[in-house]
Amino acid sequence: MKIIIANQKGGVGKSTITTLLANYLVLDKKENIIILDMDYQETVFARWEEDKQMYFNDPLYEVMKVDLEEYSKYSHVLNEVKTEGHILLDTPGKLDDDNMLAIIKDADLIICPFAYEKTIFESSLFFSKVAHHVNPNIKIVYLPTKIKGTVKYETEGKVKEVLAAYGTIAPKIPDRVALERIDTVSISSEARSLIQEPFDYIYDSYLV
Repeated sequence: MKIIIANQKGGVGKSTITTLLANYLVLDKKENIIILDMDYQETVFARWEEDKQMYFNDPLYEVMKVDLEEYSKYSHVLNEVKTEGHILLDTPGKLDDDNMLAIIKDADLIICPFAYEKTIFESSLFFSKVAHHVNPNIKIVYLPTKIKGTVKYETEGKVKEVLAAYGTIAPKIPDRVALERIDTVSISSEARSLIQEPFDYIYDSYLV
């Protein structure tokens, strides 16, 4: 399956979710994974390269650094590769690019990290409308991230109601320091306690 982790709003944790999901799929579900790091910050690729130098074990998966405009070169090959496993694409926070629209059109599933904040919700909603226009058959799962337990989110119910028209909403991931201390070779016990329920939901609902 070709899975894009995307939202046109930056700072919602796309690269963190990409890394943790890849680790979860390989370690817990024994899936074959390839990551395409298409984000301009190249966070996933840089972390993977650093881990390769630090650890003696073979990497859990391959990470390729690919520019948006290069995607069309790999599209045909990726369609063959996805029959053997899953391809995760960490994308930049933008929509004003035909290459990004081509990626959405070609994807099987969008995982859209978001937060219950007005600007992020509005951005996520606009992104969803565009995604469904480009690819009417696309499946979207919204992943609430960086949720603070001490904050009352008065808009949460309304947000869920609106987004339900475009996809499903996974269990939330709390805001914890453990999610800032991740690598490409393992999942800490604390991080696992945070991602287990939402990732199990995504896997059971869309990837089985």
